[in-house]
Amino acid sequence: MAKDGLIYSEAVRAAAAEAAAALRTSSEAIRKRAIPARRQPGNDGTVPVLLDVDAEKDRAAPRKRQTVQPSDTRTITTLEACIADLQSLLAKAEERAAEERSRCDRLIAETWVANARAAHLEGELTALRSRPAPWWWRWRRANCA
Repeated sequence: MAKDGLIYSEAVRAAAAEAAAALRTSSEAIRKRAIPARRQPGNDGTVPVLLDVDAEKDRAAPRKRQTVQPSDTRTITTLEACIADLQSLLAKAEERAAEERSRCDRLIAETWVANARAAHLEGELTALRSRPAPWWWRWRRANCA
């Protein structure tokens, strides 16, 4: 029985080392996820071990911390470039706002002119409706209706 345990341990260690190399992770993490298929050694004397490789691939690799800090001058240069881009975007936005403001003023002036014209035409229409109908229209209404 001790011999089977020894073979099982060696098989697990060897399989974990191979899987760890293939999946770029530690062999200890692989060994924790190893599922023994059965405790009996096969014909070749090794104990078969199943490993869920897809689950290991889905797990994200541990991120390494960045030990080298970017230089301050490079950071400042990058930030200054970003500030310049933002200032150019702001200038373009202000230019568009000024164009829209002038367009809005022009449309308001056109609306005032149209309203004045509509009021004038409404006055003319009221004057035309208040006039008496021509004689031939009145005669036609009285005689033909």
